[in-house]
Amino acid sequence: MPVNPEIDQSEDSPRQNTKVRILQAAQEVFAERGFDGASTREIASRADVNISSLHYHWDSKETLYRGIFAHIYRQLVTLVKDEITEPASPEQAREMIDRTMGRIFDAFADDQTIPKLLLRRLIEAPDLDDVAVTAALGPSWKVFQEWAREFSGNEISVQDISFLLLAVQSALLVSMLDTPHVSMMVGGSLQDPKRRARLRRQLIALVENLMGVSEARVSKEST
Repeated sequence: MPVNPEIDQSEDSPRQNTKVRILQAAQEVFAERGFDGASTREIASRADVNISSLHYHWDSKETLYRGIFAHIYRQLVTLVKDEITEPASPEQAREMIDRTMGRIFDAFADDQTIPKLLLRRLIEAPDLDDVAVTAALGPSWKVFQEWAREFSGNEISVQDISFLLLAVQSALLVSMLDTPHVSMMVGGSLQDPKRRARLRRQLIALVENLMGVSEARVSKEST
């Protein structure tokens, strides 16, 4: 009987540890090979478990794939869940964006499987059950939408928020990929601390501008 694909990190049991190990191995394999190129046998081998153990925890490749994205989005929510409220001033808004976007940027930069997986998801769009995908990703996506609405004082429409989140995610994904093409665009690898700090600041400034609280924009509107 397959176990639900949710990961409860509070359970420190051998069974839960095995499940997490499989998830981590799958994240690497799907990032490297995409959905079609990945196999559960390779994932089991990399996780150092037998194939029957993998299918006990994850009844199919599709379930495992959805579980990875649900896990990534939950991690991102956890990173910023206590930070986003309606700001009292543009200065407070910029400070909040600096903290939250900085944490998300670092998560993407420190684990290259995350931007690779999310970009593959956008480009490859494997033929999965849309209802199941929505069930896996919907709760976290809804949290981000609600935060953005609260942050803006409910002045931004849901449709505009979806566009904003997609724009920010796309900018993160493209800039985070440590590939020769991206390195050429940003002037080198993100492994260089100065280049990483510069790109981090630029992406934070992008979000400030999209949310209407950039220093230059606020100064212009106040004159």
